[in-house]
Amino acid sequence: MRRFLFFLALLVSCIGSFFLYQHRLQQHAVNSQQMFEVVMAEKMRELYDQAQDWSIPVKLDVHDPRLSGDYKVMSEFLLTYWMQNIEARNHYLRQLKEVHWDTFLDVERLDQDRQRNYRETEQMLADVNKISAEYEQERQHIQLRALEQAKSLAIHHDMRKSLQEKLENNLKADKAHDIFPIEQQIISKAQAMFDMLKNSQWQHKDKTILFHETSQVKKFNTLYQEVLRLNSKMEKIKKNNAEVLEEEL
Repeated sequence: MRRFLFFLALLVSCIGSFFLYQHRLQQHAVNSQQMFEVVMAEKMRELYDQAQDWSIPVKLDVHDPRLSGDYKVMSEFLLTYWMQNIEARNHYLRQLKEVHWDTFLDVERLDQDRQRNYRETEQMLADVNKISAEYEQERQHIQLRALEQAKSLAIHHDMRKSLQEKLENNLKADKAHDIFPIEQQIISKAQAMFDMLKNSQWQHKDKTILFHETSQVKKFNTLYQEVLRLNSKMEKIKKNNAEVLEEEL
């Protein structure tokens, strides 16, 4: 009888230890997930703040001693992905600034460049198209590489599957909040405006462009208004993106 009671007590003790161990594992998983969310929120805030000044390259330490195991791997992967995206975008903006894209419609500059057969403006548009094409290629490279790396990331199967799904869904959702296609439209409108300037007679007066024919004025103004509309659309998307990120952080 005593032997039976001994084995019964041992069995109860083993079962109790097992459930206690399971409880500790579950609690550890919950704590790890909560810390992952805290770290990601802090790091993404830091990235967001840096992204506001595109003139300076992004620098972020993706490692954090508060995380370990799968959550550490996933955090570093996601932060690296977002950092690469932001830096690619900021590098693109710095390059546009270097070729003085922001002065494209400066009337005094255009008037001076007309005397040089528009060599500066021709080169500017060629540079802008090249920069845009390289940025688009880099964006696609970052996205495709992330999707491929996510497939073999050394984390639990369920977490890896969830990560892949989130990446794919984010890429689809980002299309609705992507201002790059709008920037491409602006470049196209700018090219059309420049073609008009090259092939038409115009004069510079009070920082405005005056064409000789009414039809030319209407056509140029229409293109200019379309550029303003596209710029306004971009600003709304930027504001909306910032508000969404603020809420998430």
